[in-house]
Amino acid sequence: KAKMIDLLHKTYNYNHKNYCLIDMVLVIIEGSNRDMGTTYDLLNNVIVPNMQKSRILVVINQADMAMKGHHWNHVTNTPDSVLLSYLEDQAVSVRRRVKEATGVNILKPVCYSAEYGWNVQAVFDFIINNIPRHRRPLM
Repeated sequence: KAKMIDLLHKTYNYNHKNYCLIDMVLVIIEGSNRDMGTTYDLLNNVIVPNMQKSRILVVINQADMAMKGHHWNHVTNTPDSVLLSYLEDQAVSVRRRVKEATGVNILKPVCYSAEYGWNVQAVFDFIINNIPRHRRPLM
């Protein structure tokens, strides 16, 4: 944890001004993971206290493996309505748990399946729409 925190605070000098080396954090959560303790520990104790909330993005991969792979349509490579509802609940839950632990509202995570290409464009849009316009100033 300490090394990650140090990295989040690492700086560089440009035009006689100091800036943070890392401008944004993208946390990719494994959607099939039932034990989220390590993920929440990382978010709540390392990333959120050391990064502005607008620079924290969370995405949930392996949507096809959530619910143990049930409710994934392998013909269309899309989730059915049951799985879509579950993924929505999972994204809301991640956001809620970070808020409860830190008081910080992160953006609602985007769920996707890299393997099947489902909702990958939404992940790209999420990142592009939230890329900071300015370098991160020293905290």
